[in-house]
Amino acid sequence: MFRSREEDAMLLVLAAAAVQPRRAEDREGGGQEQVVPVRIRQPRRFRRRTYLLDGLSDEEVVRRYRLSRPAIQELLRLVAEDLEPQTKRNKALPGVCKLLAVLQFLGSATFQPVTSLLNGMSQPTFSRILRQVVEAVMKHSRRFVNFPETAAEWQQVKRGFFLSGGMPDCLGAVDCTHVALAPPREGEEMFRNQKNFHSLNVQVVCDSHLRIMSVNSAFPGSCGDSYILRQSALFHKFQQGQMPEGWLVGDAGYGVQTWLMTPLKASKTVAEKRYNCAHRKTRDCIERLFGVWKSRFRCLSSTGGKLLYAPTRVADLVIVCAVLHNLACKHGVPQEIDEELPPEIEGLPATEGDSSEAGRKRRAQLIASYFT
Repeated sequence: MFRSREEDAMLLVLAAAAVQPRRAEDREGGGQEQVVPVRIRQPRRFRRRTYLLDGLSDEEVVRRYRLSRPAIQELLRLVAEDLEPQTKRNKALPGVCKLLAVLQFLGSATFQPVTSLLNGMSQPTFSRILRQVVEAVMKHSRRFVNFPETAAEWQQVKRGFFLSGGMPDCLGAVDCTHVALAPPREGEEMFRNQKNFHSLNVQVVCDSHLRIMSVNSAFPGSCGDSYILRQSALFHKFQQGQMPEGWLVGDAGYGVQTWLMTPLKASKTVAEKRYNCAHRKTRDCIERLFGVWKSRFRCLSSTGGKLLYAPTRVADLVIVCAVLHNLACKHGVPQEIDEELPPEIEGLPATEGDSSEAGRKRRAQLIASYFT
């Protein structure tokens, strides 16, 4: 049996009336209407991020993030496009928040301050942010870590070394430093160094102002300094004459080359003693660099514990810290060395095959020409 439209409309009216609030007199004989409470949805509230730069003094900004305010702003302009969220859904974390969280982690070498800073962010969430920031900064690594490109810039490097140590035609100081990491599942023994902890052995070349010009973080801790140099692109550039006239200075862990001056094992003459003295003063900058670098970014120092990431990720973190260090140097961030840092691991002595006869002759010519 079919109903007409008028009957359907009447049924809707009756149904609506049936759900209206009933009066209290229908139940108790009173005259008040029973009111059914309606739940009102509360708007979501997001706590203000407390780790932004607003309200912090310049000293506090450097203490927390290891960079000055202008340096952070320059870095943010470079990486903002890669860090900003693609959607506004669920109040996605802004790019500046991601950058500052990673900067504080690199400086403190602990995850705990970052979690409190980010209002309880979980470790997996921060790991995703860390990967995103590292990839964004790595895109600009060659912009900050590089050798001089012009003859005038190289001349400034040589002049800086001559004024600081008295060594002529010095292009840079080279050495290696160890960065502790968790033992990897594969090739664990390769990363165990001579001090019996796992690490990467990182090769660095710097100028007299502690600016990093080259960094190689691709080798495990068991590799010696001289071996790393011979396997690096830097060695082949010098061997093929692609670098300017001059030489690097290195410690006794390297063999002497025509472009690499090492100290004499035993200085007999006055000229040889002067050479060794100038060599020690000139090479001192690389030791000071490691102290400043690891004091500024605690993740590089064993005092901050070991980095709990795969070796490839640790290698990227080292490059990022080199970029940030040079950015700090550019903006004049104070260079401080923590006296509690452990001493650097000395490289194994160079073998006879690490040196070249042409290198010995050139070192002898240098001593005779400049230190007699």
